[in-house]
Amino acid sequence: MHPVLQQAFDPYRPQLTGKPAEWCQLHPRQDDRLWSAQEVVEHLVLTCRSSSRVLEKRLERGQATADHGTPVQWLLQMVMLSFGQMPRGAPAPIFARPDQLHWPPMNGSELLELLRQEIDKMDSLIDQCRHRFGLQRIAPHFVLGPLRADQWRRFHVIHIRHHLDQLRRLEKSVGEPASEEAHPLHA
Repeated sequence: MHPVLQQAFDPYRPQLTGKPAEWCQLHPRQDDRLWSAQEVVEHLVLTCRSSSRVLEKRLERGQATADHGTPVQWLLQMVMLSFGQMPRGAPAPIFARPDQLHWPPMNGSELLELLRQEIDKMDSLIDQCRHRFGLQRIAPHFVLGPLRADQWRRFHVIHIRHHLDQLRRLEKSVGEPASEEAHPLHA
């Protein structure tokens, strides 16, 4: 995994390690409209998979996109990729909304491993595109338009960090899971 993606991924470890599956299903303020930890990870996995499909198509075609994008896309790229912020409260695109993968409830360690695998796969494709297409804009993002390899990686770093904040708010809202010691099986 590229160091910048690793740096964005690493803070998820303390947020999810040791969390039981039951905790990973909890919603902030018991509001089902707000995502659980598992839903946040599923969303990130879906976005990595979507990007991977776009990048794989470019590699299969053997050429970078000829698309130049629009002035609005260029402006969005400048704002998001330069300032490193995603807009809060913007709805996720339909293709990246949770509950599409029909995962069973998973614990934090399982979720971390799934997310790591998807980031690794996507990052490998970004590297392949960089080696094949150089500094060209390689493929279009559905909102930001055509991006270079470094911009694809930057987008995902920003996106991963954006949802880390969401996990931190979740933890404040629902609290830490009770430890086994606090609730012994045999009294």
